[in-house]
Amino acid sequence: MGDSPPFQPLRTRLAGKPPDEVLFEGVPDHLELAVSQWLRQAISVDGRTHDGICQEVALRLRLHPRRDPSGFSYAAALKAATGEQLLEVLDAVLYVRWVSFGLGDWDLAGRLGVMLEAGGSAYTLDPAGHGLIRRVDETVSEAANQAIRGAAGEVSDLLRKAWGNAYGIHPDPSAAYRDAVRAVESAFVPVVSPTNTRASLGSVCKDLVNQSAKWELVLVDSHDRPTAIDPVVTLLNQLWTGQRSRHGGGANSREQTQAEAEAAVHLAALAVQWITTGVLRKKP
Repeated sequence: MGDSPPFQPLRTRLAGKPPDEVLFEGVPDHLELAVSQWLRQAISVDGRTHDGICQEVALRLRLHPRRDPSGFSYAAALKAATGEQLLEVLDAVLYVRWVSFGLGDWDLAGRLGVMLEAGGSAYTLDPAGHGLIRRVDETVSEAANQAIRGAAGEVSDLLRKAWGNAYGIHPDPSAAYRDAVRAVESAFVPVVSPTNTRASLGSVCKDLVNQSAKWELVLVDSHDRPTAIDPVVTLLNQLWTGQRSRHGGGANSREQTQAEAEAAVHLAALAVQWITTGVLRKKP
């Protein structure tokens, strides 16, 4: 099933056209009914509208109550949303159900994910099911998800936050870059610099250089020998020095760009996966 080609309407297949790769922003007309029906389910628990969920979502999005047959209600405000605002509501409902009320439901969230994918939305579920993120090439996103699943505790949480800040419906590039750096620090410090109580990614890079004779990569060179760790140190150092938003007030201090944030998150996922799976390892 996973290797099946993407769906194409019969007329485009017969015409020999390539798959349609155009993704839709917001909630296009052809998706609105389906996701609106999903929304009515998502703001209900045991068949009844959950006023607490509706109220928190509306307050977080600054939506005014709207009139319905029983008076004014927050539920009516959510149901009236269309376009970009409806996308915001869907994202907030996922978060509030799961995080605020502990009512996360993978089946429910998954149905929304299927609808968005089938309708060609530019958005999909984040790895935790707590909100929406911008769709990324499936091979790339799966590599990041493997790093998130394979990491433990804080490292996994930080990678997930970095991904959400990079690809969420309201991206925060500087936060994404910061969390990417912190994820790498959390993965590398206990292994490379376990006695340094003030370790940072910068000090990890220095320690790896000083300890380079003790480390190797599982990848081999032209003589079939494990290679030196120089390429990894170069990438980690680039991640560290490229964080221009770390300190305010400096001549080179600024917010990170979206492109920088995305690159940092993918680099962090690779680095975490390499240290947790033994691609970067101590010599025997």
